Amino acid sequence: MLLGIHFPDLALHHLARGLPQSERPLALISGHPLTIQQCNDAALALGVVPGQRLATATALCDGLLCHPLPDEAPLLEAMAQWAYGLSGQVMLFPPQTLVLEVSSMLRLFGGLASWLSALQQGLASLGQPAHWALSHTPMAAALLARARQPETEARPVMEALASLPLSAWDLPADAEVRLAGMGVHDGKALLALPRAELGQRFGAELLLYLERLLGQRPDPRPHFQPPEHYQRRLELMEEIETLAVLRFPLNRLFLELAELLRRRQLAASEVQIGLQHRDRPATELTLRAAGPEFRAEVWMTLCQLQLERLVLYEPVIALTLAAPVLLPLEPESAALLPGQGPDRAAQDLLARLQARLGAERIYSLQSVAEVRPELAQRRCAPGAGAGEAVVAERPLWLLPEPAPIARDTVTLLSGPERIETGWWDAQPVARDYFIGLDPAGRRLWLFRDGQGWFVHGGF
Repeated sequence: MLLGIHFPDLALHHLARGLPQSERPLALISGHPLTIQQCNDAALALGVVPGQRLATATALCDGLLCHPLPDEAPLLEAMAQWAYGLSGQVMLFPPQTLVLEVSSMLRLFGGLASWLSALQQGLASLGQPAHWALSHTPMAAALLARARQPETEARPVMEALASLPLSAWDLPADAEVRLAGMGVHDGKALLALPRAELGQRFGAELLLYLERLLGQRPDPRPHFQPPEHYQRRLELMEEIETLAVLRFPLNRLFLELAELLRRRQLAASEVQIGLQHRDRPATELTLRAAGPEFRAEVWMTLCQLQLERLVLYEPVIALTLAAPVLLPLEPESAALLPGQGPDRAAQDLLARLQARLGAERIYSLQSVAEVRPELAQRRCAPGAGAGEAVVAERPLWLLPEPAPIARDTVTLLSGPERIETGWWDAQPVARDYFIGLDPAGRRLWLFRDGQGWFVHGGF
């Protein structure tokens, strides 16, 4: 059993997601002369209809928002990625139709009713209108869905197609006109014609089409394979000049990403945002979560923190969102005892600090196998290992540069510790280190070399 899903006005609803006010009259145009191809309900209410000249449409609707009709192929692939969470076999019927294999998923979902309920809930969350129909062959399922024939049961194909007018069929070129001249206007009349005579008059192409449509001949079609990464582009209907307005379309992109990741049981640890401009290179933002993450609210919080320190030099005309690496989603397991397991709150705080201040400003220090204090530690990723163990007592803080100090102002507590090394790399040191106490009671780390006494750090 197969289900065809048709997405009418796919490009229109995709672009409308970038509008904070969805009730504005909106139309997509193409052709020469420019003609209305798709329009929303607000435009229809004012007399704008598909096929209308742009000049006529703007005369009827003074505030009509127009946009060139975009390529719907990547939009259909994006819907196929979403549908992959409902079926492991998804077929594309461009420009606006998908066909999903249903039979193998019924046991997982607990029956057809539960599967259809999950389908409707997913479409509602996307805000994407759709028409669907059940059938036994891919071509019939796609045909019935496009014809808006709500088939809730997979009837025999010939019975389901009988009342369908030939104008809704994908017949070979000129076949519909020639059949109409013979008085054949619907599926019942066409399927009643003798096949041999039909082949003699119309050729093998029409016979092959009918046999695949009815399931009498194999119809091999490639199944959609979801990519190993996620990428989406959202064209904005109007140029956005303030960062606050960007939050609405960005949130829609994050919600779509979260829905796809949830359905495929995947997560991402890094997301890249591109703010596209007309005359400047894109403004790039890189968001990094504390770990593999799929929740839209987490990504939106990290994005808002970066937007707060961003200066927008030119209006934004489009948004891109990419997750270059998708990871398996591993559910968190509760710790047996308190204090065990990862501290999720601390990890989320770390991710927010990196988003707010910049990832390069949040780091840990790691000790290395080096006795020279200036070279004995290095920056590393937050939470990384402690590195090489330090045997001798060392202060937590070092001064940027050793500061001179008078010997008689400190009381030595321990030392000396001789450090003499570095003759091979042009950074030689020859020092005797002590721990001392200054008049204020602070413990200092001092050293003596050929130039005098210096303070190098404090405990």
